[in-house]
Amino acid sequence: TLRSLVEASWIRLGGPAILNDEYAVANVYRYLDVLDSLHKHGSLDDVAELEVMLDQERVSSDMKARLQIMTMHRAKGLEFEHVVLYGLGRLPGSGDPRVLSWFDVPDEHGGQRKIISPVGPRTETTRDPVHRFIELSEAEKDRHEQARLLYVACTRARKSLHLIGHTTTNPDGDDFKPPAKRSLLALLWPAVEGHFAQAFPADVVRQEPAAGDLWLTPVLRRFQPGWALPATKGLPGPTPSDDLEGKDEAVEFYWVGTDARLAGTVVHRWLHAFSERRATADASMLGHYRPITRRWLKEMGVGKSMLDGVSERAETALRAILHDEKGRWVIDGEGRAELALTGVFEGNIESVILDRVRFDEGGTHWIIDYKTSSHEGGNLEGFLQAETARYTPQLRKYRAIYSAYAPGAEVRCALYFPLLQTFLEVHV
Repeated sequence: TLRSLVEASWIRLGGPAILNDEYAVANVYRYLDVLDSLHKHGSLDDVAELEVMLDQERVSSDMKARLQIMTMHRAKGLEFEHVVLYGLGRLPGSGDPRVLSWFDVPDEHGGQRKIISPVGPRTETTRDPVHRFIELSEAEKDRHEQARLLYVACTRARKSLHLIGHTTTNPDGDDFKPPAKRSLLALLWPAVEGHFAQAFPADVVRQEPAAGDLWLTPVLRRFQPGWALPATKGLPGPTPSDDLEGKDEAVEFYWVGTDARLAGTVVHRWLHAFSERRATADASMLGHYRPITRRWLKEMGVGKSMLDGVSERAETALRAILHDEKGRWVIDGEGRAELALTGVFEGNIESVILDRVRFDEGGTHWIIDYKTSSHEGGNLEGFLQAETARYTPQLRKYRAIYSAYAPGAEVRCALYFPLLQTFLEVHV
């Protein structure tokens, strides 16, 4: 995935070595989580979407504080040790003018009567006296409600209250203006004007406006010459012997050619995407997916002479799966895809990746291994028996590690051959 590529590159460049605390590490992995949620087929549809998502994230820090951010309306009925009200000099939103307005007024019997403004062209609403009366009355009601909310917010503090607001200066910059009439600071102005007058001579800053945007250069940190990644500690437990290393790879690929191995890798990627709903599992879409398949193969180093053949082989396998009822069952249902697990098997620490874990209607967890091999000639039954014998030890390991991961679950194993449209249970 794109996340794994970026993370691996960051680690190989020594990124973790320049971080100072655990919070910085947490922020890096928060970025990687966002990247992982957006990537499709190893890339991004739109980098701008990533930037928008990152703008919405909040970074961690080592500040040991319990902070709540809320509107004044939400603070009603609550109390806090310290309260900070900021932006008091800003103007509240006025909303869009309405074509039709109404207003309730009490009648002589204590009931309510409605005054409704006439409806006409939008340009006439500002000149109609009834509409203007309703608009001013609503604005006055909003003003009283704002004052009430400000009072409520100011009385929520147990120990300290901090009011933060601003005003503008006159054109010469030698004096300040009163706040905007509709701002919350204007409601407090009789009480705080003296503080502004006292602070103004010392705090006023006179400078020419900047021409264009202000760009800041990030701090560049370099490693000392000769720096290298530190050696990592081995996992606890016994070290696998040399004769065990690469055993699974030999079982998987010793009998297939390069074309079949590369096509199998591509098929695994697409089945992973189908199972996680990151791509539509529809045979009619395979033609649209062909450029992605070819890009993946090029990234794996496949040359032009092999590109068409491997791509067609992968597409044939995918089409067979999508036209096979059992294949649809494997990829469409609830479960996990490309599940990476590490556990202890026969006294050794083993890491495995399960192609597919499918939960059936009865609650059974099926561990399904995809096999993109084909068989030409006779004796198909003998071929399947040989494949079952070959992969039984591997599936036994998968079952043992997965059973520790999902204790109590009924676990069964199977091989699925998409080119043969064969689903074969393996008893381990």
